[in-house]
Amino acid sequence: MPDDADERRLAWAWQRGLAGPLVTTDGRHLQIVFRGRCPGGAGPDVRGALLAFDDGTLLEGDVEFHRRSSDWFVHGHDRDPRYRGVILHVVLAADGPAPLDPTGQPIPTLVIPTSRLEAADPNTAAAARCHELARRLSTAALSALLDDLGDRRLIQRAARVEAELTRQPPEQVAYAFLLDALGFSRNRSAFARLAQAVPAGLLTALMGRRPPADARDLGRAILLGAAGLLPSERPGTRMGWEDQREANNLETIWALYHREWQGIGLSASDWAFAGVRPANYPPRRIVAATYLIERYRDRGLDQAFLTPLRAGGRAIAEIEAVITVEDPRGYWASHADFGRPLPGGPAALLGHDRAREIVINVVLPFALAWADGDGDRELARVVWDVFRRAPRSGGYGLTTRLITELGLPQGILSTARRQQGLLYLLRMYCEGAGGAACPVAQTAWRGYVRRQASD
Repeated sequence: MPDDADERRLAWAWQRGLAGPLVTTDGRHLQIVFRGRCPGGAGPDVRGALLAFDDGTLLEGDVEFHRRSSDWFVHGHDRDPRYRGVILHVVLAADGPAPLDPTGQPIPTLVIPTSRLEAADPNTAAAARCHELARRLSTAALSALLDDLGDRRLIQRAARVEAELTRQPPEQVAYAFLLDALGFSRNRSAFARLAQAVPAGLLTALMGRRPPADARDLGRAILLGAAGLLPSERPGTRMGWEDQREANNLETIWALYHREWQGIGLSASDWAFAGVRPANYPPRRIVAATYLIERYRDRGLDQAFLTPLRAGGRAIAEIEAVITVEDPRGYWASHADFGRPLPGGPAALLGHDRAREIVINVVLPFALAWADGDGDRELARVVWDVFRRAPRSGGYGLTTRLITELGLPQGILSTARRQQGLLYLLRMYCEGAGGAACPVAQTAWRGYVRRQASD
């Protein structure tokens, strides 16, 4: 059986719960407190797992699956910074020494015998059964289900914002969630650290009353410098004269401020580039953020998010305009990174499609949380109206396989609400609880019971 098939079976077994005692190759018993999430794409198979060991150790980090322990080295993970956070290596066979973590200590290795993996196969069958049930549902039933799940996702995201609003100023919360959205799945943790290292209030205070272009230069110099992504922080960056001119300007500014971030900034190894589209490279997304921070430095991102909704605007295009960033003649319109031209030529730093995703994932949850905290029923009504009428965005690669497996009819994901519902289904059930708790299975079962009763 190919290695990737075995790794998929390990992933299924992990997500559905491994039965029996779990003992690492060094003799420690472990308990899975939280299974983490499977983001897909490049990098570790599971992110954010929480493991408790019998020696009292509690670890939070990533999990990687392989057929053999030696595959860690065969796949080059020992040289890949994305795997520095792995806290458990799950394999079918241990055929060599355990890989080492950044401190030089062996990464715990858990061997799952094939017999126990076979015992987990019914879960795969259960998932196939769930997909079969979904394909039997009517388009109307599927549409209603996805609408409901989309609403749940908006409420869930708004609850996260509301929790943060009790801890941090509104401007900082809006800024942190914006950077989170710009990070996608592979760079979210790095952007979260950057948001804390360079708070919004400090950045706008430093921008002061400078002309817009100067304020943006200062913002990008500080953010890129604190991120560890300026050329001086990445030896070997190849640049032409145009790249050098952009870099020299930012390096000169950063030289005035860099001492403020000694010891709290990030490094280039904290960022993922592999598997990321050039248009979404971290430097380019950071630059996009500086345009928005400068644009709304007088009133703050939080008020910028709320203004079009408070005015009663229900057209998604009006709200997208708050987030869209275009500078067709600027250096970053045609570059993914220093010395890296953007394939296909100049493009918007934040085009309408990406702006719509940020509106759905950041602006609307922020506004709903604000409305709930402020008791503003009219604002809440506007948020829900915009959300339920907004057309879908370009799409999420994470859901492509699920769309096929569920056999969703063409056109059913015509709205952002249903697109969000599918994401909620994927995150909360396909990668989480699954089984009888899955709303697809429950909806199909209720339909079956109704049909039986009517016969």
